[in-house]
Amino acid sequence: MSDRPTDSAAPRAPGELISFLPPRVWYLTSNGDTMWCRRPYGFWFSSGEAAATFAAAMGTGDELTPIGIDAHDLVTDDALAALRELDVTRIFIDPQIDAASGDVHGTILRLEGLN
Repeated sequence: MSDRPTDSAAPRAPGELISFLPPRVWYLTSNGDTMWCRRPYGFWFSSGEAAATFAAAMGTGDELTPIGIDAHDLVTDDALAALRELDVTRIFIDPQIDAASGDVHGTILRLEGLN
């Protein structure tokens, strides 16, 4: 059991975010670069397989491809600025989709001071 808090209501500063992430983080993209999101939510995964499974279950109609990146590269000023541009203020970590309702659930990190 982890001592790390999972309170989605608590804002996370950039330096604190890294403690919640695996060494390599995967995100979905439709253009090979920009992270696919559902504003204000972004979605990060601990494996490419988890990302691909989520994409298939979302049924967006877009062809979404998982891209892996070093977790430290996601918490840089440039990366956080890119999230600002996408209007992303909350990140799901390894989200799941409820088969009955279609709702997305899981740990959410609220980003501090992005907007």
